[in-house]
Amino acid sequence: MAEFYPARAARRDISGRATIRCDVMADGRLNGCMVLEESPTDEHFGDAALKMASKFQMTKPDPNGPPASVTIPLVFRPPEPHAMIRPDKETMQSMMGAAAGVAAIALTLLLVLIWGLDRYNTPAAERRPKGEP
Repeated sequence: MAEFYPARAARRDISGRATIRCDVMADGRLNGCMVLEESPTDEHFGDAALKMASKFQMTKPDPNGPPASVTIPLVFRPPEPHAMIRPDKETMQSMMGAAAGVAAIALTLLLVLIWGLDRYNTPAAERRPKGEP
């Protein structure tokens, strides 16, 4: 379930609920799913439930009978930190920006260190401005 958990809700440690209704196909797959309700509404638990529906397998009461539908209530609890499979795009962009900043600082410090070592290793006579004894 961790792979379907809304990334923003996981980062904020938010639980949620969603109820979906789907048609049960003759082979047990779900089709035509729709979100009946979700809470909190702005955390995308309904979208997560719809993505999960593709993994569900049902047993249709009568394979030759009329189309059947099923209502599935789902409760989402924040996954354990190690259970998160991949960060979302926004998080990845933030991480890449932070990494670029750290790399820029490291490069600057390296250049300052090289300049300082070069300056330290230059004989004093070469460091004096021209015309001074």
